[in-house]
Amino acid sequence: MRKVLVLLCLGGVTAFAQIGSSSQYSAAPQLDWTFGVHRSQPTFSATAVGTKDGKASLVDTDADLGLGRSGSPTGAFLEYSGQAHGFRLGYDALRFEGERTLTRDIMLDGQPYSAGTGLRSKAKFMVLEGLYTYKFLRQADAWVGLDLGAQVLKTELSALTLSGPPASSAISPTLVLPQVGISGWSSGAGGLLESRVFYRYFRLHGASFSRYGLDARAYLYPRFGLRVFYEAATAKAPAGSTQGNLDLRADSRLSGLGLVIRF
Repeated sequence: MRKVLVLLCLGGVTAFAQIGSSSQYSAAPQLDWTFGVHRSQPTFSATAVGTKDGKASLVDTDADLGLGRSGSPTGAFLEYSGQAHGFRLGYDALRFEGERTLTRDIMLDGQPYSAGTGLRSKAKFMVLEGLYTYKFLRQADAWVGLDLGAQVLKTELSALTLSGPPASSAISPTLVLPQVGISGWSSGAGGLLESRVFYRYFRLHGASFSRYGLDARAYLYPRFGLRVFYEAATAKAPAGSTQGNLDLRADSRLSGLGLVIRF
């Protein structure tokens, strides 16, 4: 259903582009670059069951650790949009914290924690993205393109007991997630409104990653505007795929508001 909705949005890009188009704006200086900053509201949940590199894990970050957003995460991006080509560089810094009394025995990267133990956990995510877009369908106020790139996810997860025998653990894996998919863009109201939708999917050795989102911008002036966005991602790595004998599943959501500048 999600894939169908995204494809329907892509199909409607051209129609939306005709709303409020203005020849006056088309005569203005070409503004190919966009820089933006934002604050976001992320959510994250994951389960890990099995072993990798001889270390066992049995944990649910939501039910066991209670990880929730910490602070006001920030991010930034820089985009270039030419006639047929474009690219994007993005950065997000996300933090989560949780404190729970365990209701079952868990295992975190080989470190056991017994039921009844008070546990405080922290997680940090630094997300770096580089993306290239080839626009294979183009009109004056809309395009549909092929996205190719990568997202680098640097993580730090630590846990510390608050009761029972003292114990702590820390892991810091780095993941590279290929970004392959399709996106559509449209503008209206003389270029003062913009919207973009995207869907990406990648599968390798039984592991899969999917991501989709919406980005809408309203410019108070031709160069300065407001941005609202939403995206969701799901990763699945069954036992025997890319993570050894570890069955890993993760879901994330990211929404927020920001400021954008065109130049």
